[in-house]
Amino acid sequence: YQIMVRLLLFLLFLPKISFSNELNLICTNNYIDVRSLDVKDVFLIIDTDKKKIDIGGLSFFADTLKNTDSNISWNAKDVPLYPDSNGDVSGIIGRYSGQLVLNFEKHTEERITSLTFNCKKFKKKEKKF
Repeated sequence: YQIMVRLLLFLLFLPKISFSNELNLICTNNYIDVRSLDVKDVFLIIDTDKKKIDIGGLSFFADTLKNTDSNISWNAKDVPLYPDSNGDVSGIIGRYSGQLVLNFEKHTEERITSLTFNCKKFKKKEKKF
């Protein structure tokens, strides 16, 4: 009887486990004008079911997340960006180009900082060191 219950539970949760909507990417900034940019590589983890975004050490839940055939975009308000202030974060990643554009707007300032990266699926064996 216990085996049947376990098998039934396994089959019920199999689609959720096997078709998880979590995307693990490594994103690299290879653009020419990176003289003042401290961020060269960043991990991007997107869980479309929970609307959870992890960008490097920044983790937050998106207010809106659009998952289409061509891209994934999100917007999050009032994210703790800095110790002294919150801000808004938005981003879009092209599914075919692999290009990620991140926009950060600190509440105490009226300017948007944008970062652009080239992303690909993360594979441990590709680590440089």
